Amino acid sequence: MPEPRKLRVFLCHASQDKPIVRDLYQRLLVEGWIDPWLDEEKLLPGQDWDLEIEKAVEVADVVIVCLSKQSVTKEGYVQKEIRKVLNIALEKPEETIFIVPLRLDDCELPRRLRTWHYVDYFPAERQDQAYQRLWQALNVRLGHIRHSTGNNDQSHPDAMAPSHISVEEKKPVGENIANHTVESFRSKEGGEANVGGSILLILYFAFAALDALTSSSDITESMLAVSAILAGIVFLVRRQIPTSVIFKISSILYLLIYGLSYRLTDDFPVFFSVAGVAAVVSGLMLALTIRDPRKFAFYSSISFAVFLFSVGIYEIVTNFDYSLFTTTIDTLILISGIVTSILLWRDL
Repeated sequence: MPEPRKLRVFLCHASQDKPIVRDLYQRLLVEGWIDPWLDEEKLLPGQDWDLEIEKAVEVADVVIVCLSKQSVTKEGYVQKEIRKVLNIALEKPEETIFIVPLRLDDCELPRRLRTWHYVDYFPAERQDQAYQRLWQALNVRLGHIRHSTGNNDQSHPDAMAPSHISVEEKKPVGENIANHTVESFRSKEGGEANVGGSILLILYFAFAALDALTSSSDITESMLAVSAILAGIVFLVRRQIPTSVIFKISSILYLLIYGLSYRLTDDFPVFFSVAGVAAVVSGLMLALTIRDPRKFAFYSSISFAVFLFSVGIYEIVTNFDYSLFTTTIDTLILISGIVTSILLWRDL
């Protein structure tokens, strides 16, 4: 009988936290059904450590992101690992336990990881209780994997409780998730594309391009205003950004030039044309990736929503000749466009 495959667990951590992460690695290793990955244990002399770590993250079933006051404020490879993990998480089905934030001390959870429920692996006297909750989450994940591969053998000796849990308390691998009291480690907000919101944004880019590249009419400006406000509402509610790099780059170009065009159109009419072309590219890329996952992005979504609201309000007030407010609104368009561009650029 072939041996059931083990759960591949990647330990993402900063070098300063190596001692406690090393102890966690040993604890997971003795479980028998877990195959933990720690760089100092798995990397061989002469291997490309950057490539091997990237491969390990890509094949992992679960990534435990170990966080401390030192790691969350440190710039470097651990931040790159977290970014890679978040991108892979978007490819996982909903309700999949994939990212497990593990706090090693009383640190502030990074904004990008606040979507997932975390475990406090401190203080020392509460580590056993924290490890039991972590063990339950990993157990559930392995149960899902074996169920999806047609291997539902719950009597396998791998299904052992952690050493500090009595025999009466141990739960078999593959047990129905509804029977577990483990708190949800999955994303509170799905990463799947919101089709309705995508269509609204595509319509906005279409009307923006039409307005920029042709002689605008009252109907075009009215539709631009409506689509901008509705798309802004979706962004504010969903707080998700498309993951396509080309979409982000074209949107950055559009946001910057569109905002400037309100101030420089008279002197540089070509600005409006360039903004129109950028809008065409953004709308086209969004249409091609309409069902792709979205990335949870709190600040850039809010600033993008402010930009869209500002554009919509601007078009409305100009149609009613409320010129008194236009200077204030086009300043808001420019500022929100620049802020959103910066945030999108940082997210590339």
